[in-house]
Amino acid sequence: MTAAVFPKTPPGAKVFRSSAARFFGWAWMVFAAANLADIIWRGHDAASVVAATVMLLGCGVAYVGALRPRIVADEEGVRLHNLLRDVEVPWRGVERLEGGDAVYVHAGGRRFRAFVLQISPRNRARFEAKARRQERKLPDHVADHVQGRTHTDYAVEQLREMAGQRSRGAKDGATEPTVTWAWPAVVAVAAPAAAFVIALLIALL
Repeated sequence: MTAAVFPKTPPGAKVFRSSAARFFGWAWMVFAAANLADIIWRGHDAASVVAATVMLLGCGVAYVGALRPRIVADEEGVRLHNLLRDVEVPWRGVERLEGGDAVYVHAGGRRFRAFVLQISPRNRARFEAKARRQERKLPDHVADHVQGRTHTDYAVEQLREMAGQRSRGAKDGATEPTVTWAWPAVVAVAAPAAAFVIALLIALL
């Protein structure tokens, strides 16, 4: 499973995120830091400034696309931290949790898709074929439980369990979903992108 419970979450809360995406995100950060150090040490021209802004833009993209996306479920509800926006749904407002190619939360007559833990139809078919081969090596009661389940399915199962427990205990409170812009993520991409355009124009003039 690439859906992992983050160890620093509050008691009773769970965070689902992609371990593979985080690995590649941090790998880019290390690569960019090494290149920026080299640019600062050796670069003294306009091309070096352009290269530095490219590295910074890559860091912004890595943060937004690999390090930031996650699903957080706690006592209050479930939050989808996507690329540039956050979706927060109180447990009483969750109408349905759906799996498949991604994690979907139905609330307020709308369907919200989580960016993290997505799986393409081709990869899902490949996973299910591999699971069927492995089932022959497992006891029947174990095979029935894991049959065809992807990391997306496991996350949905845990979220459904939490939703059932929390919604029964909550008798009042908000029910409508809230969608907000994640301004730190917007700035993380927009600022270096603007710097890159300015540096490129200066280099070309």
